[in-house]
Amino acid sequence: MGSPTEHELKNLSRETWGGLAALAIWSSSIAVARGLSESIGTLTGPALACALGGTLAVAWARARGDSPGLMLRLPPLYLWGCGALFVSCNVGLYLAIGACETREQTLVIGLVNYLWPTLTVALSVPLLRRRARWTLALGCIIAAAGTAVAMVGGMGVLDSGLDHWRTPAGLFALSMAGVAALSWGLYSNLARRWGSGERGAVPLFVLATAAALGALRLLRPEVSHWTLKGVLELCTLGVASLMGAYALWDWGIRRGDQAFLGVCSYFMPVASVAIASLYLGVRPGAHVAVGCVLVAAGAFLSRTDSHNSSHNGSGD
Repeated sequence: MGSPTEHELKNLSRETWGGLAALAIWSSSIAVARGLSESIGTLTGPALACALGGTLAVAWARARGDSPGLMLRLPPLYLWGCGALFVSCNVGLYLAIGACETREQTLVIGLVNYLWPTLTVALSVPLLRRRARWTLALGCIIAAAGTAVAMVGGMGVLDSGLDHWRTPAGLFALSMAGVAALSWGLYSNLARRWGSGERGAVPLFVLATAAALGALRLLRPEVSHWTLKGVLELCTLGVASLMGAYALWDWGIRRGDQAFLGVCSYFMPVASVAIASLYLGVRPGAHVAVGCVLVAAGAFLSRTDSHNSSHNGSGD
């Protein structure tokens, strides 16, 4: 295959920017989801947000000539495999956020969830056959350590919070956040391997998530407190995070620079902690700065290795 043309490079740049826009939107999703959980409910709020976002995404796709019927003709591995990973990621994250007893604990859950960037780059080696060197492994370790340092410093868990994570509720929250991180790391790679370069099925995946959350809501009734702030959070989560960001990410990860997006996503834990701290009124600890430096260092090492392997390793 020859070198890409100027037009191809321009398209790649646009699609990669779409993925970066999704990362920016997602940086605020933990804070918004926590606020929504506190008012409308752990399951009710996200279920309605997914229903809103999925419906708008289907309408937008139809307006562009990409009907649900065309989405259903996509490869079965993509529809069922990536669809299941998409649903498990979102359901796991919302359950984890809802299991937190305090807003401070939500920061920990958010950072555990944001291990998915590390997992995305690491899993690209076996799944996308990228060539791995020792710098990739070191970068993943340093980035994960940076997330852990930011988590401990931002929460002060070494002082007072460890007992919470030993309880059934704490272990459940951590395990669900881990499921969310692993599911999205797999999805980000398998959507590229199994999907189509022309279209995705994100609107259908969002609606499937709404159905799953709605089914859980029927099994576990909860009380909703409707406020203007809660409605605005519901609309923000549904329209921006679940309609816009997922569509942009699916577009970018399938057709853009997957390795570059995976590396940029390393910085999401720091951005998420900063936004959540401001929005939820939680003061992070000084160790967040140290975690930020480690995350940046890990991202640099992984970027160096991923950049080389994307040119020298085997493709899809």
